[in-house]
Amino acid sequence: MLHLWRAVGHDTRLIMISYALWGIGEGLWMFIQPLYVKSLGATPEQTGFVIGMWGVGRLLFILPAGILADRWGARRVMLPGWYLGLAGVVIIALAPDWRWAAPGFLVYGTSAIAIPITNLYLTQAARHDPTRQPDLPVQASLTLLWAAYSLGIVVTPSIGGWIGDHASLRTVFLLSVVWFGLSLTVIRRTTPYPDPERPPRGDAYGALLRQWHVSLAFGLITLGFVAVLVGQALSSQYLEEVYDYSRTSIGAFGSINALGTAVFSILLGRLAAWRGFFASLLLVLAAFILLLLTGAPLVVVVAVFLLGAYYTTRPLATAVIAARVDESRRGMAYALVDTLAGLGTVIGTNTAGALYAHNADWPFLAGIAGIAGVVILGVLLLRPPRLLRRNRDSHAAYIEVEPVSKASSPDPLSTS
Repeated sequence: MLHLWRAVGHDTRLIMISYALWGIGEGLWMFIQPLYVKSLGATPEQTGFVIGMWGVGRLLFILPAGILADRWGARRVMLPGWYLGLAGVVIIALAPDWRWAAPGFLVYGTSAIAIPITNLYLTQAARHDPTRQPDLPVQASLTLLWAAYSLGIVVTPSIGGWIGDHASLRTVFLLSVVWFGLSLTVIRRTTPYPDPERPPRGDAYGALLRQWHVSLAFGLITLGFVAVLVGQALSSQYLEEVYDYSRTSIGAFGSINALGTAVFSILLGRLAAWRGFFASLLLVLAAFILLLLTGAPLVVVVAVFLLGAYYTTRPLATAVIAARVDESRRGMAYALVDTLAGLGTVIGTNTAGALYAHNADWPFLAGIAGIAGVVILGVLLLRPPRLLRRNRDSHAAYIEVEPVSKASSPDPLSTS
């Protein structure tokens, strides 16, 4: 592990440290945010709306940011994401009621422009960072990046839950501001790289999106995001209100959830992209079923660990799409996947709030039905040989590792 830490290079190490600090700050409140919004006077529908503003910010700004990154370079677009994250947490922490928390979540959601652009920056680091081991595949950097973020949130949810029980939920957000400030300080030390070369015939984004198989992939990915978010969004509120768990316990469950994310990020990353994506959906489906069956502590521990697979859906979706896009359009492709994740958040959280207001079990039932539908559609529309296709671009951010026969049919998701 020490050798790999040295091999990824100076700038990737800074990114990892910054992500870990971000994870510490976000982990303090990630799993109790519905409880905080509720404490500000929100109903379940209003809670879903407020948290959904997180997705609105992502939905509106990530795609333009990706296009700008293709033209201006990653770091120039990446840094504002950290400033927005810090500003959003400050607004949420100081909100006098739930109406003021909504713009805070909107600003914080806008900070998600940093996620796909960071992946683009790491892709550029694979070529331009002189301290990086030249033959190290770029997916090694991304695996460590998600591991660093996940490890950052392994401990802090428990701390955040304890603080919420013994002090106040607002105090949790105020403390997280410090960690976001440290994360910003570290990311500012990264190195700018040369602006990417523009293709002679323009970016041709429209031609990419007009390909039927690419559009199909985007559609399945979006449905998967929505299905997962419907059940996941208010799961912590479900544990508190239905099974009577304390905020300290919910925070501890959040730590277990983060550990599950770290484990599944590594394990599912070894699968072909589509298989990994569908496997993550099925793990979340299993978590929903377990949470519906019983609130027994051991079962809940297993369920929240499995629910950690939710956070692997996004990088695996990126593996499906972005790894098959040439360098000149990669910023847009990375950003489009996260835009779809934002759309899934908006639809999923608002649907969850409306369903939960009628029956607390309904969001889980809707999530189970939605995931099952997406998996069935995937089986029907994607033939097995197509699930195993290897990325042809050596500098793409996610490279599938399953062996592929040379006699396989052409990749329907390739942009070539």
